Amino acid sequence: MATYRKRVSRNAEFIRQRDEMYRKTNWQKFQEKWRLFWSEMKRHLQRLMIKIHEKGSQRLTIMVVPHSEKKTINIHISNYVLFFTTVLLVAMVVTSMYTISENAQANKQVVILRQLDDYNRRQIAEYKSSIESVSERFYNFKSDIGSIISGVSSEKNLQELNPIEIKENSNTTVARGVKTLEQMQFELDVIRENVKRLGKYVMDHKRLLREMPSRYPLQMRGRLTSKYGPRIDPVYKWRIENHPGIDLAVIPGTPVLAAADGTVRMAEYNGGYGLVVEVQHKYGIATRYAHLMRFGPGIYPGAQVKQGQVIGYVGTTGKSTGYHLHYEVRIGGETVNPLPYATMLE
Repeated sequence: MATYRKRVSRNAEFIRQRDEMYRKTNWQKFQEKWRLFWSEMKRHLQRLMIKIHEKGSQRLTIMVVPHSEKKTINIHISNYVLFFTTVLLVAMVVTSMYTISENAQANKQVVILRQLDDYNRRQIAEYKSSIESVSERFYNFKSDIGSIISGVSSEKNLQELNPIEIKENSNTTVARGVKTLEQMQFELDVIRENVKRLGKYVMDHKRLLREMPSRYPLQMRGRLTSKYGPRIDPVYKWRIENHPGIDLAVIPGTPVLAAADGTVRMAEYNGGYGLVVEVQHKYGIATRYAHLMRFGPGIYPGAQVKQGQVIGYVGTTGKSTGYHLHYEVRIGGETVNPLPYATMLE
């Protein structure tokens, strides 16, 4: 019994070792399937090539029979020749059709390009006319700017607006219209710089007019009743006095305006002046407004006033024979004729 068990055990071990020897990996299985598939494909391809060769080797006989029927001409053509001839003819027909289509498209493009060329020529003619018109207006504008600048400034570099010449380049050809536009661009740069300087001059001029008594001192025009200089005293008519300002008769209560920016130096009742306001301006200039009915809002010594601000209202306080504004301009403490200053902005 023990001998039998040993024999069975040995047989089982042998079978196990044999199975392990013939066990295949996945890669080996894939290789076997690929070889089988490829062999099947080659076999089918071989059969197909044989059939194609059989069909291609067959011949087609064309018999040409003349009218005299003396001799018949037999032409043998294989299917190979017939096939390649047919393919060649089809290729030639397709190529011809493609060439004809491309030629038609090219002709259409030529027509479109000609129309575009005509349009561009018309546009160029219009641009040329516009450039000439703009150029003429530009030089008129330049002349006007030159006249304005020469009228407000004696600086030579502000008045020089001569055309800037553009030199010809022998290597490139510049169209006349482009040259004109380039020249106008350069000259516009010069004009723009000069206009900036003119603007600065105008701003300085405006600032100067705000800082010196250049505005009419009343909100409405008054009647000049007494000029600057010697006159008969309106109260004591038997004597001559020197009138230090001008008298402007107007409706009572008319607002009195500051003739320039400045600082209120005096706002009080001062003898014959009555209620008087004196404003100190720049450059040693002062203005005096007398015989007021009352002061304007915010008017007191040390207050800052702007040109055109209401500083009082026309009255008849002090040495006065009627409602009017007594207006003086003083430079360095000395009175001057205020009439040219009052009419400066007219």
